[in-house]
Order: sequence, then structure tokens, then C-alpha cells
Amino acid sequence: MKMRTITLAMAVIGGAASLVIPATASAGNVGYYNTCTSFTIGDPASAITTAGHTKVTVTTLDTASLAGLNALIITDCYSGVFNTPNPALNTAVANGMGLVVESLGAFAGSNTSLINSTGLPGAPTFSASSVYAFPEADDMSIPAGSPVTTGPGGTLTATSLDRIPANAGGTFNFPHYYPASSLPAGAIPFATTSNPDHVSGFGYMSGTGRVAFTDSQASSFLPGGFNESSTDSFGPGLVTYFTNLIFWAAGGNQVATTCASSGYTGTKLNWCRIICESESSSSTVDTYLRRWINKYRDLPYCAAEGGEPPPVGG
Repeated sequence: MKMRTITLAMAVIGGAASLVIPATASAGNVGYYNTCTSFTIGDPASAITTAGHTKVTVTTLDTASLAGLNALIITDCYSGVFNTPNPALNTAVANGMGLVVESLGAFAGSNTSLINSTGLPGAPTFSASSVYAFPEADDMSIPAGSPVTTGPGGTLTATSLDRIPANAGGTFNFPHYYPASSLPAGAIPFATTSNPDHVSGFGYMSGTGRVAFTDSQASSFLPGGFNESSTDSFGPGLVTYFTNLIFWAAGGNQVATTCASSGYTGTKLNWCRIICESESSSSTVDTYLRRWINKYRDLPYCAAEGGEPPPVGG
């Protein structure tokens, strides 16, 4: 499905107005704050660029450093950065900055997550499993509707995050899982183990900002990371997953409205598709929009205030 970015300049109900289809998430700056000092984590610059943004190195989590960021990535290796809430970080997220938190707690020599969840924006109280997800995580699943299934990093399949062959040893893909019942209200699962109730990555809202939390080792497979040359089968999938996480946190992959999802049928569905989702000429779009207004006395979803277009190529 293609979406034309056009201006519908028409006489609408009650008078003339210019109806502009809203744009999708635009390019911006994504900050990177790394707490891992005991081993080498890869540089996320390429993943950030692929997600459509520019990397900004962040060395202090204060208001000035977070200003102007569309999103922030924090890789945490049991640093204690979330032991207590950070007011500057929490305010930035509440005001719309996205946040990606990757916990690499498996290297702590402990089988429990080292993130104090209540130090995260929104102070959620989720808890990790007390054992590694391995070997359960050898067969990872992507839940239906996961917003990171497809994105600028690529498309995840049923085997993208699996260890093949199983029990092959080597690096963990997702060290821990989080019981679905423990997640923040309204959380969106990104990936689970073979047990759909065991969530390894998820997203939630805090104010108007998106928070993506993942207990994975994706950062280690990025350029310069200690697993960059690894032959683990899930390495490329983790990079795809991480890139799509960044895109989601920065405002991409929003749930899109389409003519079909709006409940239109018959003539209304056909006209909507011509107006909103076709490559028809401006004159044709104008003609059908006039017909729509005259017949239905309202506007199709893409012309109504706050209407959201479907994704390009969706």
C-alpha cells in the first residue's frame, strides 16, 4: 500500500479548508549512554542511522544533555544507573523522548536481572526470572502485533532470534525473561521465549514517551562489539531487533489507521482508498473527496483532524 503525501485543498463541510495528511516520524537525534566498562559493547551508530536518525553521545543524564533528543539508548551492565529515579530522564521521557534500555545482566555472575525497575521512567515494578532463559530462549517467538517485527532494520521471522542448533552453547540471546503478569499496565511484548507468558523485551508508555526495555545481548553484536564476529545464528536477528527497537522508541511504527481498519465498506471503502491510499492524480482525489463530503457529510480518516496515514509500503 502506498500513501501519497498530498494536500487536499477543498471546500469542506461548512467552508473551505486545507487538509494536510500528517507526516510520519521524522529524522532526529538519538542519544547513546553506555555504562558498560568491563567489556566492549558495539557502537550503535549504524543501527541509529539505519533507523533514520543521528547518533549523539551522552555522558551525563541531565536536563541539558537530554534536550533535543528524539530518543536515548542506555546499555546497562549492572552499573546501578537505575538504582534510584533520575528526575531529568523521567521528565524528558514524560515529555515525549523515547528510551531504549538494554540490560546485559547475564555478565554479572548472577542469574537475576540487575535492573531496579522502579528507577525506570514511570517506576514500573516488573521482575525477572531467577534463572537464565536458556535453553527456553533457543526457540524465541515474535508475538502477533509486535511493533518491532518489521522496521528499517529488516523483518524478523519465526527463527530470527533462535539459537540454531539448539543447546549449541556460546552467547545468550536473551538472558532472562519477565512474566507477562509482572509487566507495566498496557505493556507491548516485543519478543518472548517459546512460552508466550515469558517476555524478553517489551515497551510501555511513560507520559507521552515510549520506553523499550530488553534483556538481551544485541549491543555486543554491533560493530566493534565483542560478538561482532560471532557465528551465533541469532546475531543478525538481534541487530535487526535492536534497530527496530530504536525506530519504535523514537516514534516510528505507530499503529496506523487505514480505510479498512476504519470500518469502511462498499462504496465508502473504495472512495477512501482513492482519496487516501492511491496514486491517483490530485484532480481525481479532489473529485472523490467532493463526492465523499456531499454523500457522507464528514471526512475520510486521512483528511480529518488528527488523521494518521498508513505506513509507506504497508
